[in-house]
Amino acid sequence: MASYKLSTLGSLVGQVAHFSMSGAPTGWLKCNGAAISRTTYSALFAVVGTTHGAGDGSTTFALPDLRGEFIRGWDDGRTVDNGRTFGSFQADAFKAHNHTYLIFDAQFSGQNNGQPPSGALNPVFNRTTGDAGGTETRPRNRALLACIKF
Repeated sequence: MASYKLSTLGSLVGQVAHFSMSGAPTGWLKCNGAAISRTTYSALFAVVGTTHGAGDGSTTFALPDLRGEFIRGWDDGRTVDNGRTFGSFQADAFKAHNHTYLIFDAQFSGQNNGQPPSGALNPVFNRTTGDAGGTETRPRNRALLACIKF
């Protein structure tokens, strides 16, 4: 395991934080997936290594790319998200489900003040609803800049 070092400002090298500004503050890099120098950013490379990508495989390594992503806490043995490796990407998914409704055959003439007599409705067949919604599933959110401390 890598040793963790505090920066001069009290942040941990490799710490990811979100900022309410569009540019990375001094001492931080945008989490944009860029390949950066293993030498120039040796303290960061010592902590994260190639977790987010090997870069060119010898002189660079990749920063995490958090643009447009939601962060999910690592399972770390809890078995809620079994089999995930630390730092791995996971595509969107929906738990399998459907919505079914019944189509009825009305066997009454509308007597009894518009109410069907007891037992007058017989289900004929099931139908499943059509697709509804947008192009992604997401909770309410606010966009901030994710950065990593070097």
